[in-house]
Amino acid sequence: MVGWSLWIAIFLAIVVLLLYRAFRPHRRAQVVEWAAGHGLPATGLDWDEASRYLDRSRCLRTVGFVIPLFLGGTTSIVWALVYAQPSPPFPFDLLGSPSWLVGYLLGAVLAEVTWTRPRTQKAAALVPRRVADYIGRPALVLIRVVGLATIAVGVIGHWFLAGHLRAGFGFGPVPAVTAAVVLVLMEASLWFIVHRRQPVGSESQMRLDDALRSTTIHRMAGAGLGMMFLFLGYELFSIGGGIEGQALRIILPWAGVACVFVGVPLSWQRVGHPRVWPVRRHTSGEAASPMDTVDRTAT
Repeated sequence: MVGWSLWIAIFLAIVVLLLYRAFRPHRRAQVVEWAAGHGLPATGLDWDEASRYLDRSRCLRTVGFVIPLFLGGTTSIVWALVYAQPSPPFPFDLLGSPSWLVGYLLGAVLAEVTWTRPRTQKAAALVPRRVADYIGRPALVLIRVVGLATIAVGVIGHWFLAGHLRAGFGFGPVPAVTAAVVLVLMEASLWFIVHRRQPVGSESQMRLDDALRSTTIHRMAGAGLGMMFLFLGYELFSIGGGIEGQALRIILPWAGVACVFVGVPLSWQRVGHPRVWPVRRHTSGEAASPMDTVDRTAT
């Protein structure tokens, strides 16, 4: 019982620390560092608007992360202590680590959707906007490649290799289906954020607006990519542990471990929280695909 008491205390401490971080406002030095990393000038910047957006966005993202974390941890503890079961039944078993990242993503979307920008008669009309301008094409391609790989491996593992895996290593279609849904929703959310109306203002105001959008897009992309790596790692580990063939039983599990313990942290750090990322607006003469661009006058 002492072990459970210690585990519950650690769990509650983590939740409290996360909530403290969620509601703690950014210090001025942090906002200045964020602005410098996004290439914003130190003069003429609306520091209050930047601070409010960053505080609100971090709060909603973290709360979205904490809610499934707290509910999932609580139900697991209750089922273990009361019913002596290692895990709760459906639908409570869905409140695992992927659901934490889903909550984080929803919090980021909510922060952007509910952020009220100044209303003007027309929107800024400069050059088309692309999702790649705000996050970088390599990161965008990586998200799509890992997402499609997760779907493909899930389909192969569930429908084509199910009869060749040892008992206990098979898995259902949930990882592949969830990855497909997350990939589509994330693509739509990134497209929506980039397409949101940008009111007419000074150059510094529009650069600030671009930097705020870029921050939200990076946070969402990092969480989404991390979720894809979690699913892909689980699939590779399951297939590698149950398939025939000595080489595959060595390579695939280690590939799955690398996805979880290397891919997820790097996604969070390098894609989700880059220290330096100025929005790289392309010139009007460059070609842009219809899915990635929008003329600012159209919204």
